[in-house]
Amino acid sequence: MWRILIVSLITSVSITLSYSLYYSRDKKIAVVDAVKLFNEYNMKIEMEGKEKKILVLISKQMDSINNQLKIAKTINSETAIQQLSYSASEMKNDIEREYENSNKLINEQVWKRLNTSIEQFGKQKGVHLIIGANGMGTVLYNDSYYDLTSEAVKFVNREYEEGN
Repeated sequence: MWRILIVSLITSVSITLSYSLYYSRDKKIAVVDAVKLFNEYNMKIEMEGKEKKILVLISKQMDSINNQLKIAKTINSETAIQQLSYSASEMKNDIEREYENSNKLINEQVWKRLNTSIEQFGKQKGVHLIIGANGMGTVLYNDSYYDLTSEAVKFVNREYEEGN
């Protein structure tokens, strides 16, 4: 009776170990530097370039108002100084709002697209878990073996360029 119990126990432990070893060796994990991925993504770079042009135009308008304000101060025109000061203040607020809104929009659109591309990247590489390192302590250490950042950047940029 004991013999049957011991043999059954050893058999079930062996089967459990074999099963867990077999399935655990298939689990692939990768680390991607999320900051580098985001900053080197062509879509983000292009969107920032377009938004920068708009912000430069607004800044030039701001410079023009500031120049007019300087002139008004030299001729001591109180009415012009007040109007231009108000315009300069409003323009500054507009620039700040535009900058914040454009950053928010870029971040949302880029991450929406990146998440889909990274999912495809993981499936193509046979990776079951991709951890995003961001330099903020979420990943304290990873061996370069697990770091697929360069490959991920190339993949997402190729996907973007191909229009997928």
